[in-house]
Amino acid sequence: MGVPILKMLAPIPKIEGHKNAVFVGPHPDDIEVGAGGTAAKLAASGAAVTFVVCTDGGAGAMTASTDMAALIATRRSEAIKSARLLGAKDVVFLDFPDGGEYAAWDLAKRLAELFARISPDIVFAPDARLPSEIHPDHVKCGEAVNTALVMSGFPLVMKRNGIPFDETVPLEPRKTLCLYYTHRTNRIVGLTKAQFSLKLDAVACHESQFPAGARDETRLLKSYLALRGRRFGVRVFQRFGEGFCVFAPLHQHAFPEIQQY
Repeated sequence: MGVPILKMLAPIPKIEGHKNAVFVGPHPDDIEVGAGGTAAKLAASGAAVTFVVCTDGGAGAMTASTDMAALIATRRSEAIKSARLLGAKDVVFLDFPDGGEYAAWDLAKRLAELFARISPDIVFAPDARLPSEIHPDHVKCGEAVNTALVMSGFPLVMKRNGIPFDETVPLEPRKTLCLYYTHRTNRIVGLTKAQFSLKLDAVACHESQFPAGARDETRLLKSYLALRGRRFGVRVFQRFGEGFCVFAPLHQHAFPEIQQY
């Protein structure tokens, strides 16, 4: 069967229109940087938006003398402030050790429990297969989301792995997977200038990571986001945009043709 026919029969779903979105980030600022405008756009459309932060952010400083407990508390506060600005209804902190030793499988079990309870229709996560990605938290987060999507759709998989869930409520296996920080964009969300500005304001909430006084790094990040946003915006006739790699449920298992779409 030709790819054009497959594309008609199993199209890449639009991101807009989903009603229950979970955004998963490795660190407290990744959702905002990678998909903050889209989170704000979905929330403004009436969707229920939940942020899930996988690690505690405790390694996000460049001096060994930093008080790690204080930094964790600061980054949690920044994440809550940012999520509220973007319209998220809840922020969940899983508190795995930032830059520390933990297994993607254990993170996947925590995420599967959460997905079973929230039952999202779309899940956002970093692309674990980005060729240039070397941060273990980003890779493990992406891999864990992939595994959790499978786990949370099958009651016997959940039981075999000892993951608690309400057995009186049927599990929902059909979740759109939407990857940010990706090199294989197949769907763009157009953003207005106001929506993109809100994304930048949300990033700025993470002052411990992007302090106003750190001119070079902060300016470089904002310039990069603006250039990337304008590049995607041109492709959808908007001022700005965010690019994603999107898989419908049918594409997520034994469907290699999706890479030819």
